[in-house]
Amino acid sequence: MDTQLIISLVILIVLADIGAIILFIKYRRGHMEKNPFITILKKEAMVFYYALFKWKVGRTERTYAYHKGSNYFWLFIALLHEQVIEAFAFHYYLKDVDSLRADILVVLHVYSILYMLGDYNLVRNSPIAFKGNQVQMKIGVRRSLRFNIEDVSAIQPARTQYAKSGGIIHGKNVFHVAMLPRVFTRVFGMIDELRYEIIFKEPIEARGYFGQRKVVKKALIYMEDAEPFIQNLRKRVLEEDEALA
Repeated sequence: MDTQLIISLVILIVLADIGAIILFIKYRRGHMEKNPFITILKKEAMVFYYALFKWKVGRTERTYAYHKGSNYFWLFIALLHEQVIEAFAFHYYLKDVDSLRADILVVLHVYSILYMLGDYNLVRNSPIAFKGNQVQMKIGVRRSLRFNIEDVSAIQPARTQYAKSGGIIHGKNVFHVAMLPRVFTRVFGMIDELRYEIIFKEPIEARGYFGQRKVVKKALIYMEDAEPFIQNLRKRVLEEDEALA
């Protein structure tokens, strides 16, 4: 094992330790309900289960898919091809020069491929759902939000806002119902078309990947065909308001 590889591994271990310490501190401060390390293990297991075994998408009358028409489909295909080609290329180039590094890179690429497959299938299998008087929004294992019908203050059309420089204005305290990972929006400016926003009467809590709490005031809906869900939600909100009147 050469010096450069050792240094790289040490840096990765140090960064992982720092991340683990930050998560532990947030957990101890009550920013997370459950142990984040157990949460990560469960979510990793779920991702790989969906990558290998769970491909079928189930639907009922009270669920609404948000992944259809997303730009993430084409990005997903491109990234998948890139990972496969890169894995073969690196292994072929390094197998005689540095077999250990070649094996490490192959393992990392296989992990990346399986994770992308699992994440994609999880999102496809996590539609918006009505559960009694509650609305459940789960973006795979990335983030989740649950709210009651009576929590809704308004439902209105919305559009992505842009600054004078052309960059996207990223609103605070919002929950994004979109298949496209937010990192691509933040870093590369990629975004699906924003259709509607659901404004809440009072701020409510969403959950992030590690189970961390995030206070949100509205949910932004990025769906190619949002009308059926919006109409159903509006109907339920009107019925709830009439029942409380």
